[in-house]
Amino acid sequence: MSARAARLPGGRTAGITHDASVVEATVSEQQRAMWFLERTGRPGTYNIGSTVRIRGDLDVPAMKRALTQVVDRHRVLRSVLTEGEDESGVRQRVRPLHETELFDETWDGKAETPFDLSTGPLVRARIDRQAPDDHLFFLCFHHAVYDGGSAPVFWRELWRAYRGERLDEPAIQYTDYAIWQQRRLAGGVLDRQARWWADTLSGCPVLTTLPADRPRPAHPSNAGQELRLRMPETVRRGVDALAEAEGASFYMVVLAALQAFVSRVARQDDVVIGSPLSGRVRPELREVIGCFVNTAATRADLSDDPSFRAHLGRTRDHVLDLFDHLEVPFDRVVETVNPPRSPSWSPLFQMLYVHQGDITERDTPSDLRVTEVDERTDSAKFDWLVTTWQDADGMVLSIEYATELFDGATVRRLADEFLGLLAAVLDDPDRALGDHPLTAPAPAAVSAPAAPEDPAPAAEEPVTPTEQYLAELWQQLLDVPRVHRNDDFFHLGGHSFLGIRLLNRVRLQYGVDLPTSVLFEARTLYRLGRAIDRELTTPAKAELLPMAEGTGPAFFLVHPVGGGVGCYAGPARALGCPVYALEAVGLDTVEEMAEAYLAAVETAAQPPLAIGGWSMGGVVAFEMARRLEARTGTALPVLMIDSHVPDPGAEPPTEADLVSWFAEDWGAAVGTELGPAPTTREQLWQRAREHGLLEPLGDAGLVERLLDRFEINLHAIRRFTVTGRYPGRVCLIQAADEPRDRDDHGWGDVTTRPVRTLALPGDHYGVMTAPELAPTLARLLQEAIDHG
Repeated sequence: MSARAARLPGGRTAGITHDASVVEATVSEQQRAMWFLERTGRPGTYNIGSTVRIRGDLDVPAMKRALTQVVDRHRVLRSVLTEGEDESGVRQRVRPLHETELFDETWDGKAETPFDLSTGPLVRARIDRQAPDDHLFFLCFHHAVYDGGSAPVFWRELWRAYRGERLDEPAIQYTDYAIWQQRRLAGGVLDRQARWWADTLSGCPVLTTLPADRPRPAHPSNAGQELRLRMPETVRRGVDALAEAEGASFYMVVLAALQAFVSRVARQDDVVIGSPLSGRVRPELREVIGCFVNTAATRADLSDDPSFRAHLGRTRDHVLDLFDHLEVPFDRVVETVNPPRSPSWSPLFQMLYVHQGDITERDTPSDLRVTEVDERTDSAKFDWLVTTWQDADGMVLSIEYATELFDGATVRRLADEFLGLLAAVLDDPDRALGDHPLTAPAPAAVSAPAAPEDPAPAAEEPVTPTEQYLAELWQQLLDVPRVHRNDDFFHLGGHSFLGIRLLNRVRLQYGVDLPTSVLFEARTLYRLGRAIDRELTTPAKAELLPMAEGTGPAFFLVHPVGGGVGCYAGPARALGCPVYALEAVGLDTVEEMAEAYLAAVETAAQPPLAIGGWSMGGVVAFEMARRLEARTGTALPVLMIDSHVPDPGAEPPTEADLVSWFAEDWGAAVGTELGPAPTTREQLWQRAREHGLLEPLGDAGLVERLLDRFEINLHAIRRFTVTGRYPGRVCLIQAADEPRDRDDHGWGDVTTRPVRTLALPGDHYGVMTAPELAPTLARLLQEAIDHG
């Protein structure tokens, strides 16, 4: 980038000052964007990997010490990004150096290996010895803490530290920049620059891309490949010469040529191409490591078929204007422009161009020879990502492309056509762009798929409990007085970060983890409510929840009628063996539960083991054991806690029965008496609020979910009939304070050996908190394993 392009944003502002006491701070807008992209895309896509081959007498311990010193100096490399429990959003927290494990021997050196942004570290390294004088140095950073502008600083300091040179303390840290940036943006800069972006991108095309080989998928996988070519040296020199003559930069010339090429091949006059630009707009930031890059949308109007020289002049001026308005984070630009959105394409642009400059400057020790290892990606963030950089052998042209859209042969042909057009316009920059021939005809463009739309509901007011919850939540998040079923989240002022908060609240309220793409697929209150309800009624895959560690055979516990497994937490910790629990996942019958839960158990452990559960959980565990024995001949021990053989002839519960039984079960589970048994859902909600079991916002949705799960399990157990006679060992712990019609609760009728029974003090709920429960279970478990 030329010096002319690096002018400071307009307006005066206070300088950035250092505060050494800061260990937790707001994130920068760039970090917020990276956090959002990591949440919404393929994990590992925003990693920056670098592998270098070091030949010579490398001092490996000194190299490790040098990396540790650089990470210690630049706090951002020891930072993690966490989501606040309150309304503060994402925060960055600096971890102590001793908690930052940089050299991970289990890492295979692949850049795509995901980072955990909340635990870190967000930089990892590995040194592999190939020979006494030949080493591979693998490095990977998450983009939230590092960018292309950080590389010269990092490598310069790394080699100085390796040589043992003294490094002065950084004048400022990245947290200082983040705090300064947020204060500056809050002062009106953000709104002024956002208005400029709204004017600049008003009416821009939805898609700017090249003709593809296949239709655009509704949900891209981000699978990709990379093509690398050498820009002919005559072309590189021609770019430099024209840039100098026109007061531009290498980046501007190539960008203008790419815009012209896309316009020609895609047959569209209005072209938008993205470009990550450096936000190091102040001199204090030149030696700071961190993420300063902001993605800008460059727009070109070629409807008048200008000459390349004229088009380059417009591109140059446009890029200079971009630097005056680069402080608006890209997601805010998208929210301001509010283009049509779809999970099928990225908003505003689908192609990017990046110029990384000269990557050969590393200030390496004279006794070492360091070369970059050629690594190729297998992912693609966009349709095309075009990158140029200068290495020791010349200018590299890289094209990272989406393999779901393009074949490799097509990309190579288009790349050759682009280089041909670039050479032609450099040779005759005053000729109209349309008069420059392309070397091959372009195929017809493939249209993007249309997303299916649900029919619009007739009613305007929220109807279902889920819609009512969402309406209250939208009112709170968006600060609007009223929300209708057809209202659009983004039209009401929503944006990507608020969308993340919205989905987090949905996850906490309903226990469903919706993908972020649902924000764009289900933008209205009605459609988002439908998506949540579908998720709630779709059975999930049964998974084992570890409850306790220990030695010996594992014990697997099935959920009671309420569906949760928290009731097992206390006893599990006291058993001394590995304990796993199976939570309800929305299955309708005991038979379906037994098959799904048995599959989860069989993948995790082999006999000897035992299964069991409290109340309904014991019934399902018995059916699991019966089915396994019928298939394999292996009879597992079954340990039940106050479980009864179901009576299929029992009368179905009324709505009042359902609500009152659920209230009793819920209250006992949380250790709270809910008072006189409620008989309606409204009474239940009110009683729960009075006892502090629910937050004021959206309580109906949570109760509905818990009540629905209770009802599904209750009907499943009522319809179930135990068949056959089980030959395995069955143990039953009874609640001594409950009336009994049969000493063994009916299990003797469906087993071939006597049922081992023991009574403990307490009623059906109290037996689960009896202090004798854990040692009794442990004794029965040991007997069952020992005697089979």
